[in-house]
Amino acid sequence: MAEKRDYYEVLGVDRTASEEEIKKAYRQLARQYHPDVTKEDPQVAEERFKEISEAYEVLMDKQKRDLYDKYGHAGVNSQFQGGGFNWTDFTHQGDIRDIFGDMGFGGGSIFDMFFGGGRSRGPHQGQSLRYDLEITLEEAAEGVKKELTLPLTVKCEACGGTGSKSRREEVCPQCGGKGQVQRVERRGYSQFISLTACPRCRGSGKDIRDPCPECDGGWTRKRQKISLDIPKGVDSGMRLRVAGAGEPSPDGGPPGDLYVVVTVRDHDIFQRDGADLYLTQEISFPEAALGATIEVPTLDGKKAELVIPPGTQPGEVQRLKGLGMPKMDGYGRGDLYVRLKLVVPKRLTSEQKELLRKFEGGDGSKKRIFSRNRS
Repeated sequence: MAEKRDYYEVLGVDRTASEEEIKKAYRQLARQYHPDVTKEDPQVAEERFKEISEAYEVLMDKQKRDLYDKYGHAGVNSQFQGGGFNWTDFTHQGDIRDIFGDMGFGGGSIFDMFFGGGRSRGPHQGQSLRYDLEITLEEAAEGVKKELTLPLTVKCEACGGTGSKSRREEVCPQCGGKGQVQRVERRGYSQFISLTACPRCRGSGKDIRDPCPECDGGWTRKRQKISLDIPKGVDSGMRLRVAGAGEPSPDGGPPGDLYVVVTVRDHDIFQRDGADLYLTQEISFPEAALGATIEVPTLDGKKAELVIPPGTQPGEVQRLKGLGMPKMDGYGRGDLYVRLKLVVPKRLTSEQKELLRKFEGGDGSKKRIFSRNRS
């Protein structure tokens, strides 16, 4: 299998390119590979158009672009169907219409011409669903299995999904059982055809004379449990796809998919930046001045030793390698960064005060004089 090209290289933009620059580059390339313009072999044009669309999908999505910049293609594979880009993952159909809306070709669409979408007369895929899931930082670090309860639309058992109390189905006279009505519009020399759901049968293609009292057109709502494995290192905003866990198809096609959008809850102690964790640790003046070895908490509930060198200044940051979050590409972990905060005691004993005065080199009553350099 050929190695994937860099997305920035595919679109011909710099890694610092703005959304407007990315959109402009995609528009130019998409027009270049339009079937009425390109000189490429149709199969080559199809692959090229899919490649630039995959790059566009990733670089125009802030979350996906951040993952790609950090981890490369491995960082975004989990965002796509089966670990690879599919047209069901493309979320910029509106941009395609903007580009090709004035370039008619016999009433079809760009997807019809390249991938045969409009020629398919088979069953349609069910509707995809979105589920928002909140997990803890610990769960994100270790990976976790979650049971989700979803309200799904299923066939009514009372009428067998016919929508008819007597289970008698007749063909809708308005659409002839197709479930769709066609509207033709001409613009200049081009002809555009749009298909919409039949208003009489609402897309079912059936004419029901005795509606089932237990459902709505043969379908009813039912709660269903789904088991989901959350991978290690998942971050807020990431989208996990569960193939076939969405709504069933209304006409016998495959079910839709379930997209789980993850939110990682803020932690009481740790702050997260990608695969790295940050922690604020208080230290005393003697520990900062003389040096010490202290214990700091880690995300797994254990303690780690941190060596504070003599003369450490307030606000310094020490790194504990490999104690951060697992990386999404599966290779290693981030680091734990410890910010050192100097704590000044509010109450001192007489002996402690005397020792500090001696440290200052006097009785503690002399004033510090600030001098200003004059030019």
